[in-house]
Amino acid sequence: MDRRQLRDFDTGILTATLLLVVLGIVMIYSATHGESDPALSMLAKRQALWAAIGMIVMFAAMFVSQDTLEALSPIIYGVILLLLIAVLVIGVGKTGERRWFDVGPMRLQPSELAKYAVILILARYLARRKTRVERPIHLTIPLLLVLVPTGLVLREPDLGTSVIFLLLMIPMLYWAGVRPVYLLLLATPVISMVLAFHWLAWTIYLGLLGWLLYLSRMLIIDKLLIFITSIVTGRLGPFLWHSLEDYQKHRVIAFLNPEKYRFSTGYQLIQSRIAIGSGAALGKGFLQGTQKNFAFLPEQHTDFIFSVVAEEFGFLGCLIVLTLYLYLVLRMIQLAGQVRNRFASLVIVGIASTLFIQSAINIGVTLGLLPVTGMPLPFLSYGGSSLLVTLMSIGIVLGMGLRRMEY
Repeated sequence: MDRRQLRDFDTGILTATLLLVVLGIVMIYSATHGESDPALSMLAKRQALWAAIGMIVMFAAMFVSQDTLEALSPIIYGVILLLLIAVLVIGVGKTGERRWFDVGPMRLQPSELAKYAVILILARYLARRKTRVERPIHLTIPLLLVLVPTGLVLREPDLGTSVIFLLLMIPMLYWAGVRPVYLLLLATPVISMVLAFHWLAWTIYLGLLGWLLYLSRMLIIDKLLIFITSIVTGRLGPFLWHSLEDYQKHRVIAFLNPEKYRFSTGYQLIQSRIAIGSGAALGKGFLQGTQKNFAFLPEQHTDFIFSVVAEEFGFLGCLIVLTLYLYLVLRMIQLAGQVRNRFASLVIVGIASTLFIQSAINIGVTLGLLPVTGMPLPFLSYGGSSLLVTLMSIGIVLGMGLRRMEY
């Protein structure tokens, strides 16, 4: 690493990352403080150990060149697909699902790695100078690259992670130069799937979509592709709903009316909102959260860690956490605009988008704005695989920042 590269080292991204990691360990300690279960009381120490290993991985990832990552991305993608298939056969889970591999004293969750494998393969495809993405039909390959791992993760089942695959694709396509109107058209199958549960609403929607496509200046093959895709996904909607596990259906239903299910699937959402509201402006103080201390809030050290932050540090604490996330994402986007290598730029946008989407969904769940998805909050929630892989992605971003002048 020469002096010029050292000058290009992004201390802002590193500082924000370290602050979030430390804050995560502190909040996990608070969330598990006073637990009678020895396993829970040790979680903060285990998270600190994972953080130390993650830092080593992060700095190691900085030395992997973008050319190496681009060359290896198809192999990485293929290996991850094999792992996603294997976990469906020999994987383990908490309540019957298959999401993890038991590897000695640790558990490996391949879907965490799959997010970044998708980013790498998409960036490689979109970075090619001769790749045409000016028409909807040219989005077929990117969609297939995303939909294959999405389908495998849905089989685990893990609805939250599968949603991330679909959402991170949109900012990467936009950064690659795809026209915004075509990105909006990607939403048409999703809308069709939702409206298909009511035949009259679905029929009206298809009629309106057909009329708009008729008026558009797109080629006939593009119009047919969009319309047929909307019909097919609409027909698949009810089938996919019935294929969900019962607990996933209950989460969606409870989100729509949590008070009705306050003693079952709506309990977490209600208790989370109580915890956040009780924190007021400055919070109750470190280790003083009553929702946490009396175990009213389940999964407080994992999916609902933000509720602990809100209860103990109030609106001010939440604002600090949100500022750190926002700074990290915006700084990455700024860096993506500075690097000269197109592949590296797209990878950084993909990683920034993943961080933003996952944080937004987790916080949205704790506020009761979204159904419970079981998605961790990056850096803050307890979880070795998640923290390790997220820190590795930060290392990739920092390494690409060091080589920002390379084509």
